[in-house]
Amino acid sequence: MLDRPVAKERILIVDDDAQVLTLLQRILAREGYRCTNAADAEAAGAHLARAPFDLLLCDVGLPGASGLELVERSLGRRRTMAALMISGLDDVELADRALRIGAYGYVVKPFTANDVQIAVHGALTRRRHELDTQDELKASREETIQRLCIAVEARDPDTATHISQMSEFCERLAHELGLPEDHCELIRTASAMHDVGKIGIPDSILLKPARLTPDERLVMERHAEIGYRILVGSRSDLLQLAAVIAWTHHEKFDGSGYPRGLSGHAIPLEGRIAAVADVFDALTRDRVYRARLPRGQALDILQEGRGSHFDPQVLDAFMTVLDGVSVAA
Repeated sequence: MLDRPVAKERILIVDDDAQVLTLLQRILAREGYRCTNAADAEAAGAHLARAPFDLLLCDVGLPGASGLELVERSLGRRRTMAALMISGLDDVELADRALRIGAYGYVVKPFTANDVQIAVHGALTRRRHELDTQDELKASREETIQRLCIAVEARDPDTATHISQMSEFCERLAHELGLPEDHCELIRTASAMHDVGKIGIPDSILLKPARLTPDERLVMERHAEIGYRILVGSRSDLLQLAAVIAWTHHEKFDGSGYPRGLSGHAIPLEGRIAAVADVFDALTRDRVYRARLPRGQALDILQEGRGSHFDPQVLDAFMTVLDGVSVAA
C-alpha cells in the first residue's frame, strides 16, 4: 500500500456511473483523501466554484459537456489543480489529447484499487513538485527584482517605500478592473521596476532639492526610456511586462505624456494603471523638492487629470479601492 497522504488532499470525482463513483470514493477515502462526487459537468462546476480541489478525477464520457471539456476548462481557471481522466477505452489518441489539455494521465476501466492509488498518488506528487518549483522560481524572480530596486534606492532613498506602496496600488487596481489573478500578481511584481531607469539619471538632477529647469526635466524624462532598455529583450513574461510599465507609466491619456506621446488605449492597460498609482503615491510622499500633499488635495489633482492625464475607467477603479489601502498621508 502507498504511503497515506499527509496533506489530506481534496479530490473531486466526476462520473455518471453511480457504482464507479462509489467504488472510487471508497478506494481513495481509504487512503485518507477527502472526496467529493459529481455525476456530470454541471454538478462538478458547482463544486469547483464553492471549494478548491487538489485533483479532478474525471470520466471522459459524461452527459452534456464531455469530461475532456470539463478538465480543459477547469484547469484553465485553476492553475494549481491536477487532473486525471477515466476511460473505458485504452486509446492512444485519447491519452494524447488528455495530456495536451493538461491532464497528468488516465485510468482505464475496469481498474483495480492499485491502478487508482498509483495514478492518483503520482498525479498529486507531480503537482506538489511543480508547485514547489513554481514557488522557487517566484522567489528567485522576486529576489532579482529586489536587487534591481535596491540599486535605484541606493541613488534615491525616497523611492523605497514609494515602490512598495505603488506596487500594491497597481495590484489592487488590476483586481478591481477584473484582470486574472495571476496577471494581477504579475503587475504587482513588475510595477516595482517602473523607475529602474532612474539609475541612469545624474545625482545633480535626481536629488536636486528644487524644481527642475526645462532642460533638467528633459534629462529626467529619459528614465522611462532607460528603464525600458534595461528590461526589454528578456524571455521572462515578468521582465517583458516590467519593460512595458517602465516605458509607459508617464504617458497621458490625451497624448501629452512621454516618452512617445501615446494616447487613449494605445497606452497599454498596465501603463495606465501604473500612471494613476504612481502619481497618487508620489503626491502623498515627501520629495526632495516639496513636502507631501494632504490626501484630499492629491485626490483633487487626480480628478483634475481625469480624461487628460488619466484613463477615466482606471481612475474610477482607483477611487473604489483607495479606502482599502493605507496611504502615507
